[in-house]
Amino acid sequence: MSVPEFLPLSLQELLPKWAHFCLFVGRFVEEELGVDLEGKRVLVGLSGGVDSTALLLVLHYLSKRADFTVEAVHLDHRLRPESIDDAAFCRDLCAALSIRCAVETADVAALARERSIGLEEAGREARYKLFASLRESGPFDYVAVGHQLDDLSEDVLMRLIRGTGWPGLSGMPGFDPARGLIRPLLLLPKSTLVAFVTRLGILWREDATNADDAITRNRVRNEILPLIRRENPNFWQSVARLWKIGRIEQDYWDTLTANPCEILDNQTLKDAHQALRLRLYKSCLDAVGPGQALAETLFKLDEAWLEQKVGAVFQFPGEKTATITASGVVFGSSH
Repeated sequence: MSVPEFLPLSLQELLPKWAHFCLFVGRFVEEELGVDLEGKRVLVGLSGGVDSTALLLVLHYLSKRADFTVEAVHLDHRLRPESIDDAAFCRDLCAALSIRCAVETADVAALARERSIGLEEAGREARYKLFASLRESGPFDYVAVGHQLDDLSEDVLMRLIRGTGWPGLSGMPGFDPARGLIRPLLLLPKSTLVAFVTRLGILWREDATNADDAITRNRVRNEILPLIRRENPNFWQSVARLWKIGRIEQDYWDTLTANPCEILDNQTLKDAHQALRLRLYKSCLDAVGPGQALAETLFKLDEAWLEQKVGAVFQFPGEKTATITASGVVFGSSH
């Protein structure tokens, strides 16, 4: 049986080691992410894997102490025959904890064909579209996902491979206010989550596609990261420090770029250091809509502004544009 008949229902019923582990997560959410869960409704994205299973359990135990509500949603991607069993596991786990669980389906393969994107990206799009829809209709204050320190390490390397600039190089955020998205387990290694869920006697689900090295992220996980850990066994801690430094610096720059606008005038740009100009560009582009602004294109935009290449237009992901004009830089959308 994947889910034991009887599970601990509160922090007090856990071994002290695991009760302290749950409280550590609670402090991380409150102190590092700046999120107060008291009185809130939290939706957990539950795949049935060990990470999201641990997340659901931790938030369940914390909810009894901090007085917030936890619900779960599972999305069946319809990519594997065993996905039916994944959904059944999620229902059983939530039933054992008296947590409401919604199970939805999406034809991810069809979405990938329609959008001419990979299955991994299509699955991610489907999940986050569902999260956004449920957050609005729930309504839920926050959506919690199970990314952990191993995922953060992969993300840092993936961003480096793609050419991401600072501060994005420090990895995914722990809190995304625009989407109400929180990652409570972000600085915890997967091995800790495995130990926690194993101790509770739960047999989580494994996704066989995680071993498919045709997927770039899997090659990073299965081939590159083991080599790095061989050179530096404390690589996880290095990534955690990088993330904390990046968060502090991002908070600082956010205070300087807190009022994005459609037009950055020449005088504002002349008075700003290049570091600030680059972040002003990014802030204005972020205000236009979703889509990551690559550092290389931001540098080219800044160079064009310095050279006063009036009429030059720069394209950014999400069909966003930045246009050099006689009075400054104008940001907008091409659709």
